[in-house]
Amino acid sequence: MRTLWIAAALLCASAQAAEPQPLSLTQLYDASRLNDPVMRSADFAHRASQNEEAIGFGGLLPQVSLSSRYGRSGRTDGGSDSEFVNSDDYQSNSMALVAQQPIYDKGRWAAYQEGKARGSLGESQYDVANQSLFDRVSKAYFVVARLENELKLIGQQKAAISGLLEQTKRLYAAGQGAVTDIDEAQARLDLVQAQEAENQANRVAALRTLAGRGGLPVFEVTPMQEAPPASTPLEPQHSLEYWANLARNASPELTARAAQVRVAEAQAESQRAGHYPTLSLTTQLSRRENSQYQDLSPRQDSYYVGLSLDIPLYRGGSTSASVRKATANLAGAQADYDAERQQLAEDVETDYMGVVAGFAKCKALQRAVESNQRALTSTEKGYQGGVRSTVDILDAQQRLFEARRDLLNSKLDMLTSYVSLHVRTGQMDRGVLEQVQHLF
Repeated sequence: MRTLWIAAALLCASAQAAEPQPLSLTQLYDASRLNDPVMRSADFAHRASQNEEAIGFGGLLPQVSLSSRYGRSGRTDGGSDSEFVNSDDYQSNSMALVAQQPIYDKGRWAAYQEGKARGSLGESQYDVANQSLFDRVSKAYFVVARLENELKLIGQQKAAISGLLEQTKRLYAAGQGAVTDIDEAQARLDLVQAQEAENQANRVAALRTLAGRGGLPVFEVTPMQEAPPASTPLEPQHSLEYWANLARNASPELTARAAQVRVAEAQAESQRAGHYPTLSLTTQLSRRENSQYQDLSPRQDSYYVGLSLDIPLYRGGSTSASVRKATANLAGAQADYDAERQQLAEDVETDYMGVVAGFAKCKALQRAVESNQRALTSTEKGYQGGVRSTVDILDAQQRLFEARRDLLNSKLDMLTSYVSLHVRTGQMDRGVLEQVQHLF
């Protein structure tokens, strides 16, 4: 009996698990953090960038190499008939161990500085990818929510029009009303059904996008609350100046641009190093075996310790051209940084006003919904009293539908600006996303 109870419990649990559950915004983010192709690419790029500094630093450390040769050698002597003949064929082997330590090399030092800058750039770009994931996930989720809101309101509107159409038909059959009332209601119902079909197709496409981003099947998202939040999502003491300063100091995009400038500076310095001499300490151990000198000494061991100085004199003008190119790239990187800073200030202001004005708009639209609901109730009573027509009811229903739709869309726009504001200032994390889910 106990075994039967366990089997029944497991069967019920599996049946419940098989039922599709609405996907929340945080669940989509958690899945996308692991399965989103863009984020996975950023993960691998970040791992690669963590080796940049070690690569650059390796050029400052001793360079050790071992080389060897194994083979046969010989001479060719010209005879009296000017023909070459092979003579004195013998075995010749050699081995050399060479160690070199740079003492003065501006190029290697610049390469090390570039490696550090590229590592910093990789960290910044990874932060950008992390923040951008919140923005992309939220926008894709809100697209589905917008369509589901539309379908829900269309369903309610279709039910109301269908009821009004049936009532109009009954009244007309009883000798009341006009056939134009039936035609108006039917035309409005056909239009709503066409809108429903279009939104159904768009919803399927949007759900497929979510499924690809999160790597899991998505059938529906969490239903949205129609009522706006009781107060603005932003803290009252956090003004636009606060967010602008935060963006200048903590924006991942701006930090990445600054890292690109440092990379360009290191590259320019590396090219200038081509005009400077290099000095290094060089040591070499070598062994040579030659069977030709079997009677003398078939094996010769030698060593060398000394300084190696390399002074560049002329390389066809390529060094100067490379310096000019790197200098121009540096100026371009600085210009990109300035452009990013200016654009960031504009975007932060747009997002901030989107939250503030969006909240005020939601409150106004909430009052509009309430007013249109009362207007619809009054119109229906007037229709029952014979002073209003079917067209009046249809128009009142349409105005109520549009007000509710605008309220939901304005709320989504406000939440989109709220997420974007935190992303641009580098403040977006899962805790903020949970706040958005709560406001949703």
